[in-house]
Amino acid sequence: MNRLIDGIIFDIDGTVARGRQVLPGALETLDELRRRQLPFAFFTNDNSNTIAYWVEKFAAMGIQAAPEEVVTSALVAAEVMAELHADSAILAVGDVGLLEALRARELDLVDPENPEQAEAVVMGKDPNFDQHRLNMVCKAIWNGAEFFATNYDPRVPTAEGFVPATGPMVKAVAYATGQEPTVTGKPSPWSGRMAMRILGVAPERGLVVGDQLATDIAMGRSAGMHTCLVLTGTAEAHDLEQAPEDHQPHVVVADIGHVIPWLDEQIAATPASSGGCLGGV
Repeated sequence: MNRLIDGIIFDIDGTVARGRQVLPGALETLDELRRRQLPFAFFTNDNSNTIAYWVEKFAAMGIQAAPEEVVTSALVAAEVMAELHADSAILAVGDVGLLEALRARELDLVDPENPEQAEAVVMGKDPNFDQHRLNMVCKAIWNGAEFFATNYDPRVPTAEGFVPATGPMVKAVAYATGQEPTVTGKPSPWSGRMAMRILGVAPERGLVVGDQLATDIAMGRSAGMHTCLVLTGTAEAHDLEQAPEDHQPHVVVADIGHVIPWLDEQIAATPASSGGCLGGV
């Protein structure tokens, strides 16, 4: 069978699951992809949790995922900091997932109580973020530290609805300091590059499936991949009317369960000798 897609990147929250609840069609879709030996990986802008946490969470939901099939924005941030600030003193603001990723790269992390030592700040979602932590981060930036953030997501879907994500905390620092951070997670070029590395396929033969236009779809578009929006998370159909061109998905489906039928339709509609683009919305 002529295959137009050689690898798929799935967002997690709002695409595969909401909280610990698997979304309709997810298990069947992932099982079928395994059967077809079509590689896929999971890419989340979550920076709070470790890879081990995600592997265990997937297992509890009936999804088998190897550690190398899971990427978080914490891992992307650690890669960026190792690339740009390998020898710098770094103030890390976040949870165990971000701290573990940074320590795994053997980066020099400073004590949050000594912000004046920091040459760079990397910020994720911090469960201990309060007025004191805000003061410390701002002091570091006012003192000249370069400002990075794992992502600017305003909210994430849960089984009960939504909860604030990393963005509100980052926005507080940006507003106080007047400095916008360099965002390393989705949809940055770094995240697109890591998506390509995970799949090991040419961009034009990769597919990103996600629920957010400004992160999942924008990352896929900037990386030259095909993009599929599912309507089980943050984005709704009417959001497409206001979205810029680089946030427009190639296709919109109701949920992850419609991904394989759509792929099969594209294969059936494309001549065996053609390597052309997939059909649009």
